[in-house]
Amino acid sequence: MSQKQDSSQNYRIGAVARLTGISVDRLRAWERRYAVVETRRTESLGRIYSRDDVERLTMIKQLVDLGNPISSVANLTDSQLRERLQQDNRSRQQVQQFATRPVRAAVFGSTLAAYLDAAGERLEGLSLIGAFRNYSDFERALPSLAPDVLILEYAGVYEETVQEVAGLMKRAGTSRAVVVAGFGRREIFDALKAEGVMILRSPVSLEELALACRFEGESAPEPSAFEEGLRPELGDAIPPRRFNDDDLVRLAGLSRSVECECPEHLITLIGSLTAFEAYSASCKSRNPTDAALHAYLHRVTAHARALMEEALENVAEVEGMIQ
Repeated sequence: MSQKQDSSQNYRIGAVARLTGISVDRLRAWERRYAVVETRRTESLGRIYSRDDVERLTMIKQLVDLGNPISSVANLTDSQLRERLQQDNRSRQQVQQFATRPVRAAVFGSTLAAYLDAAGERLEGLSLIGAFRNYSDFERALPSLAPDVLILEYAGVYEETVQEVAGLMKRAGTSRAVVVAGFGRREIFDALKAEGVMILRSPVSLEELALACRFEGESAPEPSAFEEGLRPELGDAIPPRRFNDDDLVRLAGLSRSVECECPEHLITLIGSLTAFEAYSASCKSRNPTDAALHAYLHRVTAHARALMEEALENVAEVEGMIQ
């Protein structure tokens, strides 16, 4: 396994899951069983990953997706992983998928432009050549800026957004764009992806945005790597509970012995979500439309509860409440 550590950027496990397409549960299982990366821990962030870890996990995910058992690739060095990928014709174009030189980026967005402009030197791997809050100014400046990638912020994406983004890319003379969005239908995201656009969920961290902008593959990563959080379809599976009622009672008792009040608040939220999850699952339905609505509410609440449970687990680990 590679021993190098890049301490310039740190990623929490949720960000790593989004960037690599490896679910949090699977990532933890791979670490526990195969020690795929050597994570570090901090008092403020808990378990953290470096940029090298993210790129290593990306290569491992590619090899597993191509049919290699995780046990056969988990302990290969980074060089061996690249060599294995090069031996497979299906993945040759993905081996060097992240740019090593600074990427020239032009950004438009009411809040994102100010956010990135203020980030300054923290934009590692990005060279910000223009940040605009006014659309007309942005559109006029694009030909002279000649950016490598466009960063576009939208509260929601619609059918007309696809044509607008494609027009901006053509005007800028680039085939690469990253859209940071909050809402939209799956077919709209698919149409944007077909134009070569990468999707990130709003709000976005500087690290996620930098990696998305540095991606230089022939095709966009699998949807789960960058746009999973945007999809309204959560699937039919209901996430199992990480903490039963007895666990929550025990953690509530332990939370009173730590200075941080976050565990107590999270336990309260999880309790409320669990109650509504049970309520929506047992609601009487007057017709098929009612039944579909209650099933949707049950599913969404279960996923919200699972996210809060993950947050509680991370906070409890930092506070030393669980090992």
